[in-house]
Amino acid sequence: MAQFVPRRSFGVPSSVPKSYFLGHHHAAVSKLKTVLSRISLVIECRDFRLPLSTHNPILEKAVSGCPKIIVYTKHDLGSDSPGARQLLQKLHGRRALFWDKNHPSTTASLLKRLKETAYEVDSITGLCALIVGMPNVGKSTLLNALRSTGTTGRTTKVAKTGDQAGVTRKIGTSVRVVEPEERGGVGAGVYVLDSPGVFLPYVEDGETMIKISLVQGIKKGLIPDEILADYLLYKMNLWDPHLYHRYCSPTNDIHEFLLAVAKRDGKLKAGGVPDMGESAARVLSEWRKGKLGKYVLDDLSDEALQRHELMAASPPVSLNQGKKAWKEQRKENNA
Repeated sequence: MAQFVPRRSFGVPSSVPKSYFLGHHHAAVSKLKTVLSRISLVIECRDFRLPLSTHNPILEKAVSGCPKIIVYTKHDLGSDSPGARQLLQKLHGRRALFWDKNHPSTTASLLKRLKETAYEVDSITGLCALIVGMPNVGKSTLLNALRSTGTTGRTTKVAKTGDQAGVTRKIGTSVRVVEPEERGGVGAGVYVLDSPGVFLPYVEDGETMIKISLVQGIKKGLIPDEILADYLLYKMNLWDPHLYHRYCSPTNDIHEFLLAVAKRDGKLKAGGVPDMGESAARVLSEWRKGKLGKYVLDDLSDEALQRHELMAASPPVSLNQGKKAWKEQRKENNA
């Protein structure tokens, strides 16, 4: 029997959009600049599965000059890539923290950092921090966790959350996450503002858009589930084809793979016809739960890091150009 050989590259369909830069993204960038005068610390959230792809240079520019820590969210979903955390820690040093909503100790670590910063700032009005990041990287979930762990006797869910991009549409009011000194906390307390996710104005690489869609960073349906499942099959074959052994033997054929998923998990239409759309959605759901491997999607090789640094230093287009490109893409897709 011939040895299985995985695909070494993925052909990105031309239909994949190159941006998801909406009106409220543009408005959020402008609004961020108006609140910075009262911000002592920026908490930038990035998805640990996409540590490069969820770094937005536009946000970096908008909050430049303000002390910042980087919180890599959903850390548990990248635990099969053990070298990734060490590499990111080496890149960012003490500025990098790794967070997982299911591990309270990671929330406690961030609260400790906020308290340390509050002591250093020593403001009579308390420390005010601002959470920023790309859409659906876990900003609001993080805020709720900080509130729940850092305060007592208060409403714990203060920010609306969801498993899709665009739940938060405007900068919220400040939320106390650490009590003042007289209530067992520090100084005048610690307050955090949530903000809307802001997408990149333009993404030259279609593969990056697919990866962001896999982690639900853009609106569902902009990239068909079948394309996302095919990309995931490509990546799983490179990681370890045994990840999907419960469905079928190693294959590069997405039709064959989804057919096996439909048969095993009962994703069938009337008359027993396989429902390929439902099968693709099932694959994505299982992967997002960590049941088809917990790997970092981004390439973290030295070459990839250098390319990313160059891109971050000189983003492809300006905000206005990105907005125009997004409108043109939508017109083209609707034609």
